[in-house]
Amino acid sequence: MLLAADAVTRCLRGTWRLMSAGPTALPELDLSRQGLSRSCLAMVLTAPALVAVLAAENRMAGLSNAAGLFQSPPLVMAVLVSQIAAFIMVPTVIAGLAPHLLRTPAFAGFVIAWNWTEVLCASLLAVPALVYAIGWSTPEIAIAQWLAFAAIVAKLRHAAAVATLGPERGVALLVVCASFLAQAGVTRLLGLWGF
Repeated sequence: MLLAADAVTRCLRGTWRLMSAGPTALPELDLSRQGLSRSCLAMVLTAPALVAVLAAENRMAGLSNAAGLFQSPPLVMAVLVSQIAAFIMVPTVIAGLAPHLLRTPAFAGFVIAWNWTEVLCASLLAVPALVYAIGWSTPEIAIAQWLAFAAIVAKLRHAAAVATLGPERGVALLVVCASFLAQAGVTRLLGLWGF
């Protein structure tokens, strides 16, 4: 199963449109069983973002990127694990807390939207990481930039949750809060700076 460029473009565009169009943008995502599998493969699209984050984490650790990005295998693994965790933690927690949702189309739609959302989120949060990694900002400026992009990420995650799980009882807000708490926890656990 391959990720065709036109399907990727359509899914990313539909995911971005969730912020303005809400559930009416969902048909742009492939909500089929194959669409679920493809959305899981979308994680490979975050590779460029991982490079930027790894370069920033190298710089924060006092390592020279000129010597190569992969000079610290534990750091490389930590960045990779944190990215995988961003994809799987929230759907896993929801499935654990409400196992009856696993058999519903709403949960499958949520996982599909969440996976594509995380591709965009990784790309957005890689911008301040890249700017910092190439030396165009200080840690303080990078934090401010990260916060600005994190606001967009929060809006995107909220839109995906509302579009798929519905606006009732603040579930979407809980999903967004849980995603940032989980991300912060994994980041700290792995000793990363947190791009």
